[in-house]
Formats: sequence, structure tokens, C-alpha cells
Amino acid sequence: MGNDKDLKPIADMKGKPIIQIGFVVHDAVKMAKRYSEIFGVGPWSFVDGKARDFILHGKTLRNMDCGLRLALADLGRMQLELIQPLHGPSTHMSFLKEQGEGIHHVSFGVVEDHDPIVSWLTAKGIGIEMQGLVGEVPTFTYLATQQALGTIFEVVNPISRPSGPLRSWGTYQHPGESAINIKGKEIKQLGIVVQNAEETARNYWELFGVGPWMFIDFKPPQLTEVTLHGIDINPEVTLHTKAAIAQWGDLQIELLQPVKGPSTYREFLKTRGPGIHHLSFAQIEDHDEVISGFHRIGIETESSGLLGGAITFTYLASQKELGTIYEALKIDPGKKNTLTVYGTYPPAG
Repeated sequence: MGNDKDLKPIADMKGKPIIQIGFVVHDAVKMAKRYSEIFGVGPWSFVDGKARDFILHGKTLRNMDCGLRLALADLGRMQLELIQPLHGPSTHMSFLKEQGEGIHHVSFGVVEDHDPIVSWLTAKGIGIEMQGLVGEVPTFTYLATQQALGTIFEVVNPISRPSGPLRSWGTYQHPGESAINIKGKEIKQLGIVVQNAEETARNYWELFGVGPWMFIDFKPPQLTEVTLHGIDINPEVTLHTKAAIAQWGDLQIELLQPVKGPSTYREFLKTRGPGIHHLSFAQIEDHDEVISGFHRIGIETESSGLLGGAITFTYLASQKELGTIYEALKIDPGKKNTLTVYGTYPPAG
């Protein structure tokens, strides 16, 4: 195990930033307008397109097409892509039928070594969730990394051309003030619910070179004042979530494994399986004002609690309005954080 630090990743992605988060939604226009009204995100660009001749779940589908409606805008430095499947088979249609709305993938965008990355990973058993083709040339690839990494990852070929016609047909920008001020705020963390946090962390290291990882137990006495759907959890109830945390450029990856007791993570895993549970703004100075702003427009708190005696976390039940849970943190500078790391990967020493 001491040589794990020297292990070369299958596809070294640590220097490649995640630039886009892809949501599958029932109505891309309606969701885009909600993002504008709530967060002030925009302007949005709307595009309709078709993918023709593509690989889906490892099978090549010739003379078939699927229709998609896309809405694109930036939230800070991260692009949001809202995808509405219109017709035909696709990974997006399957996701919507099986899980409903939510975060479908994260994307590296265009990568120069698209073909080698796909080849290296498929040789290690990572299948192709969906891949667009022009002739025999892949234009985009969704990698079937759900079980290994907790979500789908996308890479786009630099020589890609659309595999079907694209039609840009409109834009939208909310004319008034947004309900919540997120000016200057960035998405700082992806929170991913997984079956096994330590195993998934090892997969990230071995496949993508992402790490090192810190392992932390979220449980009493370091986890207190927990609420779930507005109800206080009895402090005598056993609560335990394992977390694995690593930095990937400017973005933190948090893997969350529910172990014991009721939690928003356990509910997510039971109803949807592994996947991206939340997007976090991390620590924000106006935490209380942001939470109050959500409450004023009818978005309640999904769950909250106090970690290490110093970190208040609040998850907003924004799945219906914004396609996922959003999180904000408040850190008390006058209190010492008592959370401790119980292990690392690769192992220290």
C-alpha cells in the first residue's frame, strides 16, 4: 500500500477542471426561468438538436436519432446545462424515467486526449454510457462511471462536429431582481452520495489521479443539532455518515456514505442510488440572509446541523425548483473545529 502514492492513474485528469454541470429536466425553458428568477442566472441560450447514429449503453444505434432541448448559462465560472429529452432513446431519457430530474453528469468539456482517455478507461472496464458519432468519429462521450465514481463524466472531442442539426432559437434574462443574491458566489463543492466512500476515493485516485483524500466520520459528538425536513433528530438516535474529501483544482469533491440513522443522504441513496446529492457554495458571509431568502419563496430546509462545534451546514430543498439541493455553510470563527481525520488515501507515511 505504501506505493499507492506512486501509482500512475489510468487517465490523469487532476489538471483538467470540471467546467460544466449537466442536469436532466422535464422542461428546460421553465427551469432556466426559475434559475433566473431565484439566482439571477443568465442570459440563457436555448438550442434544439438531434443526435443521430450514436452508442447508447455500449450498443451502436444506426439510423436512429434522439431529440434534445438545451438551456445554457453560467453560474459564476461553472456552466449549467439543462437538458430536456424530447424523443428517442438517450441516456437523458433513461435518467428522467428512472430517477426524475437531477444532475446527470459533470463535464471536462473539450479535451485534447479524448480518444486515449476513452480507450484507457474502457480497457479498465469503464463502459460508454452514450457517445455521439459522425461516421466513426466520436464527438462526445459520456463515461459510465456511475458505480465507480458516483456520477457520469463527459469528455468532448476537439475535432467534434455535431452529430445532428443544432438550432439556436432564443435567449432569456430575468428582467427584475433575483430573489436571492448570489453575486460573487461560486459552486465550491460537489457532494456525491456513494455506497462506499473509501472505495470510491480509491477509484478516483486510481482512475483520474484525484486526491489525496481525507476520511472523516460525521457522527456525535462532532455532529449535533441535526434537522431533517424541519424536524429535530433526537440526539439519542445513532447518526453516522462517512465522508471522503479531496480538492480538485478549485472544486472540492465530498463523497458521502450513509452508515446509520436517518439522513438526507440515506434517502437519496434509497430513491436514486449513487449520484450528485448537492452543490455547495461552501462558506458564505450572508448565510442567514440566503437561507431566509429561500424560505421567503417557499423553499424550505432539507437538512441542517452543526459539525465539529463550529460549522453550520444547511441544505435547501431546492430539487423541484433548481434540479438539485444547494448547500451553504456558516463557520463560527470564535469556536474551534473539533472534526478529526481518521485516515487518508493514499495512506500517509
